[in-house]
Amino acid sequence: MSPFQELKAMHLTVAERIIRAIVWIVFVCFAASYVYLILWCFYSGARNYADLASNPFGFSRIQWSNYIEVFTAIQSNGSNFLAMIWHSVYFSFFGPLISIFLTSALAYCCAKYKFVGSSLIPAIILIVMTLPIYGSGTAMYRLLYRLNWLDSYLMIFTSFNGFTGYFLYFYAFYQTVSGVYSEAASLDGANPWQIYYRIILPQAMPLFGSLFLMAWIADWNSYGSALIYMPNLPTLAVGLYQFQTYAAYNNRMDLLFAGCAISMIPPLVLFAFCNKTMMSNVSIGGIKE
Repeated sequence: MSPFQELKAMHLTVAERIIRAIVWIVFVCFAASYVYLILWCFYSGARNYADLASNPFGFSRIQWSNYIEVFTAIQSNGSNFLAMIWHSVYFSFFGPLISIFLTSALAYCCAKYKFVGSSLIPAIILIVMTLPIYGSGTAMYRLLYRLNWLDSYLMIFTSFNGFTGYFLYFYAFYQTVSGVYSEAASLDGANPWQIYYRIILPQAMPLFGSLFLMAWIADWNSYGSALIYMPNLPTLAVGLYQFQTYAAYNNRMDLLFAGCAISMIPPLVLFAFCNKTMMSNVSIGGIKE
C-alpha cells in the first residue's frame, strides 16, 4: 500500500490528507538530499583528480584505484590509514561503552537506593550540563599531562565517568521500572549485583544500545579531543581533517572524498542494522506499579 493509499484509508479530511502528503513529500526530498550527498561523495572519490577539479559536479570515468591509494596517501604523525582506523575503533567503541555502562549503574543507584547525596546527583549533573566548559580545556590538558595519559591508550580511563547527560535518560527510565521483579529475586537469594545485572540491566538494553550507538557515532566523527590530547595517536577523523589542507593545495580532493567515503562506511552499516533501535521510542517492559 502506497503512502497516499494509507492516507485515504485513515478516513481523513481532504485538508488533512493534503497537509500529510505535503509533509511526506518534504521529508522524502530531505532524505533524498542526504542520499545524494553520500552517493556524490563516493562517486567523487573514484573520479580523476583533474576532471574533479575542472568540473566538480560533472561526470567522468570511475577509477577505483583512488580507494587503494588513499591507504598510503593519508597519514598523520607517522600513523597510516589503517592505524588511524584502529585508533578510531578503539577510542570510539570502548570509551562510550564504559561511559554508558557507568552512567547506567549510577542512575540505577540514585533511582532505587536512598543514600546521602542521591537526590543531589541529578541536580549536580544538570548544573554541569548548563555551565560552559570552554574554559576547562587547559585544566584537562594539565591533568592528563600530570597523569602521563597524553598520547596514550590509557586516556580511555577518562571515560570512567557517570556524570554525563545520558544520566537523565537512565534515571527517568529506572524510576519507572517496577520493583516487583527485584523483590522476587531478593526473596530467592539474589544479591544486589545479581538483581542489577540479570534483571534490571536487560530491561534497559534498548535504551542502553540506543545511547551507545549515538555516542559511538559522535566519537567516531569527532576530531577535536584527539587532535589536542592524542597528536601521536591520531584517529581517522584527525587524519582527514589534517589532509584536507594538503588536498586543497595539491589538487587531490579525490583522495579526500575517498577517505571520507571510507570513514562513512562503519556508521552507515551500523545505522542500517540498528536504525530501529536508534529511531524508535524505548518501551518499558515488565510489570507496571
